[in-house]
Amino acid sequence: MQIHAVQTQDNVRLHLAFFPPENKDTPVVLCTHGVANAFYNTPLWEVAQQIHQQGWGVALFNNRGHDWVSANPVDARWIGAAHERIEDSALDFQAGLDWLRTQGYRNIVIGGHSLGGLKANYSLRTLPAGSFRGLAMFSSPRLPDDQVWEWAKHEEILARCEALKDAGQGGSLLELEMPTNTPVMKGLMSAETYINKYGPTAVTTVLKAAAQITLPVFLLAGTEEAPQHSFAVDMEKALVNAPSVTRVSVDGADHLYSGQSAEVAEAFSQWLATLSCA
Repeated sequence: MQIHAVQTQDNVRLHLAFFPPENKDTPVVLCTHGVANAFYNTPLWEVAQQIHQQGWGVALFNNRGHDWVSANPVDARWIGAAHERIEDSALDFQAGLDWLRTQGYRNIVIGGHSLGGLKANYSLRTLPAGSFRGLAMFSSPRLPDDQVWEWAKHEEILARCEALKDAGQGGSLLELEMPTNTPVMKGLMSAETYINKYGPTAVTTVLKAAAQITLPVFLLAGTEEAPQHSFAVDMEKALVNAPSVTRVSVDGADHLYSGQSAEVAEAFSQWLATLSCA
């Protein structure tokens, strides 16, 4: 495993853990973590090591939403989950993609865990066609989730954030009791970031754009994370133009794949093998 730094087009420095594949033609998974995590404390950390042992390549990277608050090493601007814009995740994936290409890799799968899966979905649809061989979404949520969220609480938070933005205070940080029971109960974010992630026009509502996906898709969720499992079921139905959709339910698995990362890795490895043979 190697650690490398990459820099985005807008000068954000990020880091990735690279697990090289057996050869240059073997698929490499360019993937990222969920909200406020990092490459070394995401459930994908163990999954990456396990699929690497089976010969696949992985570039598991920090997106600019790593940790709740961080300072960009290049110019000290605030980044992190508290300040991010989901649209900027495409710049983060582009930086990882460019780095892999300079190393000679072309057979690349895009993916992510939780919010990272929604970022991968958005980035796939935003970056140039032909950049990736497939999409992998691990335990991604429905955002905002009108099925399980306390909707009145969400609307109250959203109205408060809109008022702050209108008053020129959109960058104000709020300590929030989130209107959801999974996976994060508390959040720290600016008013603008809450609107960006959970507002009515948020690009996190990827179900609306599912028909734009025209690559093979891998969806995975555990049976103990009901909202994410439900979303995966609905996402599978919405992917009407994907040439193939593989949806895996891991019995007994929670959002962190506690004690079950090997099962996740095995299912994902089997899917990667279908791409390798295509």
